Order: sequence, then C-alpha cells, then structure tokens
Amino acid sequence: MRDPQIVEAELVEISAIGDDLTKLERILAWSLAHPDELAFALRYFSGRSDRLGEWAREHADRS
Repeated sequence: MRDPQIVEAELVEISAIGDDLTKLERILAWSLAHPDELAFALRYFSGRSDRLGEWAREHADRS
C-alpha cells in the first residue's frame, strides 16, 4: 500500500466532487487502479478515518 497520506489526499479530492455520477466514476476508476487499498477507502468513506495511518501500517503486510 502507498503512503496513507497520499491515499487519503486522493480520497478527499474524490469526495469533494459535487456531481454524483462523476464522483461514482472516479471512485470506480480509483478502485480498479488501487484494489489493494479498497479496505482503506471503505474505512475512510464510512467515517472511520481516525487513525487510518496506524490501521494501514498494521495491515500493510497482509495479503
């Protein structure tokens, strides 16, 4: 997994998109490009973003 701050910045950018269809398209494209980071994104979008960096480090070694 990439640096959690970079991933979070990308997710913040996507979540700021106003048009729902465009946002959905970006989420799908991002998910296809970074399938190993989906669990991180789900935690972020579900509002459980506290300590995401810690969570990412704990799960970085898992396949």
